[in-house]
Amino acid sequence: MKFLMSLFLGLLFATGLLHAEVQKVVYDVSTGDAAVLEKRLIGSVESLMADAQERKTEYKIAVVISGKSYKYFVKDLKNSPYSGKLKVARAQKRLEPLLEKLHKKYGVVFTMCSVGMKAHKIKEETLYGFVEAKRSKSVYLVQWQNRGYAYMPVH
Repeated sequence: MKFLMSLFLGLLFATGLLHAEVQKVVYDVSTGDAAVLEKRLIGSVESLMADAQERKTEYKIAVVISGKSYKYFVKDLKNSPYSGKLKVARAQKRLEPLLEKLHKKYGVVFTMCSVGMKAHKIKEETLYGFVEAKRSKSVYLVQWQNRGYAYMPVH
């Protein structure tokens, strides 16, 4: 009887570990300030991932891009409204590998408001390959939040 009880408790404990709670976050990014983006998005995600490793939990992270932040997600600056903007080019050079790391290493999903892209005359083919731009900001935010993602503004 003790053996069966130990086995049962062991299985119960093991399945609890397998089903660790998943934390979900959606960042609403609209800042035009590269330092704010680096600190409040990139730094925040790195911090969450360090916490996840320490607590043996999992984070699922999405980013919705709009407003003045478009410029940091355009790979081909020459064929965009940001052509010739030295400050943007410098920030892009610093931010691109950090953003790509978030996507590749941590599975961060990047989505961009297609309505604002049209208003800013940004073509989808000029974006980083890991950025989706099929819907409006509102649609993306509603979808992520209805899936249980906590809202984090980066303005």
